[in-house]
Amino acid sequence: MNPKSVAIAGSGIIARSTAILLRKFYPDTHILIGGRRKEKAEGIAREVGGEAFNLPSEGLTDDFLKVLEKTDVLIDCLPGKEAVRMAKAALRTSTHYVNLTEHVKATAAIRKMVEEAENPPVFVLQAGLAPGFVNVLAVYLAETFRENFGKYPIDVRMRVGALTPNVSSPYFYARTWSAAGVAVEYVEPSVVLREGTIKYVPSLSEPETLILNGKTLEADLTSGGASTTPEYFAGKVRNLDYKTLRWPGHYGWARNLLGTWRHLSHNEKINNLLKELKRIPLVEDDWVVVYVSVSGEDSEGEIRQMDRLVEVHPSNYDGFRLSAIQATTSGGALAALDVLPDDTPGGVILQTDLPAEAYLKNRIIREVYGEVV
Repeated sequence: MNPKSVAIAGSGIIARSTAILLRKFYPDTHILIGGRRKEKAEGIAREVGGEAFNLPSEGLTDDFLKVLEKTDVLIDCLPGKEAVRMAKAALRTSTHYVNLTEHVKATAAIRKMVEEAENPPVFVLQAGLAPGFVNVLAVYLAETFRENFGKYPIDVRMRVGALTPNVSSPYFYARTWSAAGVAVEYVEPSVVLREGTIKYVPSLSEPETLILNGKTLEADLTSGGASTTPEYFAGKVRNLDYKTLRWPGHYGWARNLLGTWRHLSHNEKINNLLKELKRIPLVEDDWVVVYVSVSGEDSEGEIRQMDRLVEVHPSNYDGFRLSAIQATTSGGALAALDVLPDDTPGGVILQTDLPAEAYLKNRIIREVYGEVV
């Protein structure tokens, strides 16, 4: 798509990185930044030559809807709990919508809402890094495996981590992402395929150790990153899961905390974990690791494996330095928008619906992630 105007909901770090990359790749597009604190939105708007507007803290105000009525695309960079509200605004104003959230329940609610609507605009869901880029890469590798060996792989493994070079006890982690997002990912169940059947299993319940490019990392199940790949591959592959990569020691800390709160309600666990995570410093000196592998038998019964390891570090984009998690999250969303033609039919676009090879060769993916395929 080549929108003439784009509204960004949010004025945080991901909203800013999205605006910066939007200006780089769509230099003629008018950018509007909406924030609850208009001064923050105005700061981003000045950086990218855009315009700020007031974003309501709740509900849908007439002023907000009037902004969207004059806008081609709304990119939702708010926390996942706001996704349904933003999607309703896009639906009411016939504005194309893109979000980045890992929030499973919000995604399901938006899908239902759009499917029941008459003549909806385009809704591109879960289009960041994980969910987002990693799911497209998994589809590409599995389909390539099938083309090469005549059948789908047996196992699909997606592993993603936003890490920092230096960590210490007791957390063995430094925050590069929303504490609220991490808390939800650790407490909500993870969607997987086991023996070809979609199942929900507890997050942080299947730890593993990996050595990637000489570095020892731990991985475990977390919520959201699998997106709709289990749905897409059900009946095609036997096992599929998504796990988040961390430095050794971090998951032990997280499991110990959650174990002491086993008597608490679901929401109480999330809120308690959120408080603990907010004690951890937020840093921008990061390193994003994406590892996807698919494996199975060829026509002669030999076990074959195909994989990709992608590593991204902070970089400058037209004079603006973005952390790896900022660039990969925003870049994934903009690439999903960029790869869709202007005449794309309205309705929900999932990551498994995108043209995988075209997406992975897209100009924005090449700039942010490098040459992936």
